[in-house]
Amino acid sequence: MASSQWTLLGDDILNMITDRFDDIYDYARFGAVCKPWLSFSHRFYKHKHHLFRANHQLPLLVVPMEGHQEIRGLYNIAKDTLCNQIQLSLPYKRCCGSSHGWLFFVDNKSPQIELVLINPFASESENSMIKLPPIQCDDGDRVMHMDEYGVNKVVLSKDPNDFPNDFEVIAIYGGTQTLAHYKSGNNFWSYAKPNKEIQCFADVIFYKGMAYAVDFYSWIVRIYRKRYKQRPGGNNSSPCYLRFKTINEGLSEYLWCDYSGNAYLVETSMGELLHVRRDYLTMEERIHKDVEIEEMRKRARAEYEARTQEDHDELREEIKKIMDELENQKVEEYVEPDLSRDLEEELHKFDKPHLSVNFTVFKLNLPLSRGQKNIETVNGEILFVGDNHSVSVPSLRCPTLSPNSIYYTDDYVNVYFQNLAFGSCDTGVFNVENKKFGKHFVPSFSAKGMPPPIFVVPRYRCNAKRIV
Repeated sequence: MASSQWTLLGDDILNMITDRFDDIYDYARFGAVCKPWLSFSHRFYKHKHHLFRANHQLPLLVVPMEGHQEIRGLYNIAKDTLCNQIQLSLPYKRCCGSSHGWLFFVDNKSPQIELVLINPFASESENSMIKLPPIQCDDGDRVMHMDEYGVNKVVLSKDPNDFPNDFEVIAIYGGTQTLAHYKSGNNFWSYAKPNKEIQCFADVIFYKGMAYAVDFYSWIVRIYRKRYKQRPGGNNSSPCYLRFKTINEGLSEYLWCDYSGNAYLVETSMGELLHVRRDYLTMEERIHKDVEIEEMRKRARAEYEARTQEDHDELREEIKKIMDELENQKVEEYVEPDLSRDLEEELHKFDKPHLSVNFTVFKLNLPLSRGQKNIETVNGEILFVGDNHSVSVPSLRCPTLSPNSIYYTDDYVNVYFQNLAFGSCDTGVFNVENKKFGKHFVPSFSAKGMPPPIFVVPRYRCNAKRIV
């Protein structure tokens, strides 16, 4: 058939063709044939996408491209292929969030944390970049956490292109991993008041019109915004602060046995809310750490009690003798101590990457009651977790993937340089039922130091030239 005759195919035939499409690759290639096909693919996808959203669309993996710092590729784990026709132009830094097709990046050119949203799938008539107001940090965070790891994770409530005046953003940021909330149209963020019980948040999610967050000790809260009685600060300060309602009480704080290396909140395609805990240490290693910490505490208490029982007069006399001796000594040339052994011991701690050793899944009893229940299966769902907005997809939609499994990417930011030295290697698959690990996309060793991969659920738009 001549190329000019492709445009003559009827909608019934085009409908039969596009009905077999499963991902954005197929729509992009189909729409690039001619303008009528481009228009038809957009209309068909827009109709079918409502079904995708209802059943949770299969995410793709944004991966670094060797030799191209500003270019990322899209990897389809269901087909085990890299789509060379679709390349994304993105900043050469870690992506700290992926939600509703948008990717979050930290702009560290400012003395404050500024978040930038980039949608590489947006059409020419839509916004492809949104800059949010700066996040205010305390003095410690301003010094220590200003790079792309200053924000652990960011999620959206809705697609800003679909709801430009009605979307919300929640960010986990800073060394204490606290929360900040932004509502479209505002010039400020709302912040949480200090809370001794709930610290170091791991994940957030918008679920059935409400926002929820989980910390590393299984403390799960519902997030509210409440107005101050008297607004603090200037005109750009938020009139609201964040309040928490406990959904699940946390475990014993500061114990390694109760600590998870990371945690996630995931909504299944059936509308249930799951709490997933990710461990980097075995239970034996966690118990051993708790024993070591308790022994250190006992020694510290004993030393303190012994010091307080000393005779203060004798102590002052001893100090005076030492000071007199120092004054009478000759000044000797300073010799720098040999720190090579200490440095070698410190570096030895990081000669192995942090790897996941176990995942545990709980189902939350919402909205009927509080608490959660440990489950040994996810009813055929496939979970996708990492720096992305956590996603769950029915296994019937992706038969080539392992059902009742968790597909995860490397997102351990506490000692992030440790894994980057090995090429962002903690990426794999965990089967919830048989507790076995597997692999999906494995970055090459030459990718060490490059931004880690992240899952994204792309939104196909009517501008195929942007991504093909």
